[in-house]
Parts: sequence; structure tokens; C-alpha cells
Amino acid sequence: MAHPAIEQPVLNQEEWAMIARLLEAKQRELLAEIRHTDKRAFREALHERLDLLESLLNRIAAASKSNAEG
Repeated sequence: MAHPAIEQPVLNQEEWAMIARLLEAKQRELLAEIRHTDKRAFREALHERLDLLESLLNRIAAASKSNAEG
């Protein structure tokens, strides 16, 4: 059975900037939650989410920079 290709959304610069701002807000929330968490396992899970979020932010910033240059 063939799987249909997943279509990636095409976003303009303003839309990518909005996504970056939303991710930055979530990053601040996660940092605050990590500071207030006593449970080690939960804190580690939050750190994993934060790492993924920061990776996404870095990729968006790099793509934005390359689009501005080219």
C-alpha cells in the first residue's frame, strides 16, 4: 500500500517569525517549569522538550538568515 506524500506547509517570512516568537515564549515557560520542578524524571523530560524546542529555533533562525542573504 503506497503512502501519500506529506505536504509541507509553505510559510512566508512573517509566518516563520510568528512561529519563532511562539517557540521563544514556550522556551521561557519550560525554563520556568524546570526551575520549579523537584521530580528528577519530570525535569529530565522537560529538558528533552527544551532541547527539541531549541533545535527548532536554531533551524528556523538559520533558514531565516539564509533566506535573507539569498
